Amino acid sequence: MTQQARNTLMWCANEGIAPGFLFRDADTKFSASFDTVWESEAARVIRIRHRAPDAKAFAESFIATIKRECLDFFVCFSRSQLDYILRTWVRHYNTERPHRGRDIGNNVLQIDFRPARDGPIRRRRQLGGIITSYSRDAA
Repeated sequence: MTQQARNTLMWCANEGIAPGFLFRDADTKFSASFDTVWESEAARVIRIRHRAPDAKAFAESFIATIKRECLDFFVCFSRSQLDYILRTWVRHYNTERPHRGRDIGNNVLQIDFRPARDGPIRRRRQLGGIITSYSRDAA
């Protein structure tokens, strides 16, 4: 497992990501050396307490959403292909896709957004149509 942690950290470094936290459960596959590798990179290891199914609720919800709305439609043959698919979908998720929830505000639309009533409607397809966006050019 230590080698897997090192590989993950090398990938993070190549991508310019500096992990600050690692959330993990109490599974026995995580050894003390696993934690040591992450802590040596200044990442704080946070262990989720036993029998706390809601402790990872937001992460589990996001993972289920990305599987259901994106990954279930693809068979990836390389890590770079998976990386491209995930980057494209996460960009869509964070900038275009409407989100549900109480009092989360609308962080998708631009503040000065004014809907155009006239003009042709444009369709933008990504990932083979898994992501489809529509917009109207100003007349």
